[in-house]
Amino acid sequence: MRSVKVTRTPLDGHAQASTATLLWEACRRYVDVEAVQGAISNGADVGQAAGAATRHGIAPLLWRALRTAGAVDALGEDQQSLRSVAELHQMEALVIFPRAVSAALLPLIDGGLEPVVMKGPVLAARYPEPGLRPMGDIDVLLPRQYHERALRLLGNAGWEIYRPARRDRYDTVLVNDEIPSLALELHFGLESSYEKVTELDPVALWERRQPLDCLGTPAYGLPVAEELVTLAAHAGKPFHGFSRLVWIADLAMAVGHAEEAQQPVDWEKVSWIAETGRCLTLVGAALALAQRVGVERPEDLFPLPSRGWRAVALRRLFDVSWPLVATGSNTFHLRYALTDGKWRRARLVVGSGHGMPTRRRLLWSTTVPVEALSRWWNLRHTP
Repeated sequence: MRSVKVTRTPLDGHAQASTATLLWEACRRYVDVEAVQGAISNGADVGQAAGAATRHGIAPLLWRALRTAGAVDALGEDQQSLRSVAELHQMEALVIFPRAVSAALLPLIDGGLEPVVMKGPVLAARYPEPGLRPMGDIDVLLPRQYHERALRLLGNAGWEIYRPARRDRYDTVLVNDEIPSLALELHFGLESSYEKVTELDPVALWERRQPLDCLGTPAYGLPVAEELVTLAAHAGKPFHGFSRLVWIADLAMAVGHAEEAQQPVDWEKVSWIAETGRCLTLVGAALALAQRVGVERPEDLFPLPSRGWRAVALRRLFDVSWPLVATGSNTFHLRYALTDGKWRRARLVVGSGHGMPTRRRLLWSTTVPVEALSRWWNLRHTP
């Protein structure tokens, strides 16, 4: 991800809230000029917002918001850096992405497979302008039974395995020397066993695929309801914890695109898919965040914990300043608060030691339960 370098100074509470508000406003489908200007007038640190926007994957969106609101001068010395990042992403969207998607999908399609494209390439077309949605990889879903065949087809087309699937991995990552800026992630699952917090069935999702044009290449995608649930599950999964605003912008763009195509979201279906996938809290939290950027959903279909430690954890998530504090230990509690079911939360605790060396894992097994109990106790007794 290209970055904008800024000098950071600590923000007081008011400036932090205004800066975060500016970031939220950048994620709307269409810019609210008055809201952007209001955030700046209320003390937003636009330079710090530019740096945060890069981390959150929304640098082109912030540039669009400031440009539309006639406020690019508020960037000061960071103006040229943010402009360059936005223009680079626009060039990639127009020149590199279509070619990369074609190179990734056509070998599979010509080989008789029907790949479902997820996230990046499909979402890029949901945004109102090219280049507003940065993309670091191409995610494709095929059932496990087609995985080896897909790898052979891709290998014959110049793709090489960078990281193979393993027992604890649900995808194979491939690279192509002719497309150095993008990797291809060939999925047969959605979650690793050690961080599995939903019951979403990748095969069932793939079976609901529908044809679409993916940046000029014929492929398959998910219906809107299924797409929204998988986007929310990805954004809130363990070790993600809604730590990037681009994932919330994706929801706003998908909903807005569907409405403009006169295919409004069937919210009852979204709720049903989330409930059967045991991720209703996670999806409800994602949509509550998306409400800040213009997504309207029936709250009664997506109930959230209103009492206890889970409610306390979610209140922290829903604070306007979340984009500026969503790092490290601040996301730890969300892994458990967003997970529906005590057994799934317990499995998540056990799985958090995955991949550690034996000695470190033994030490972890004696300290983590105490740490987890302490965090739970603090959350439970927070006023």
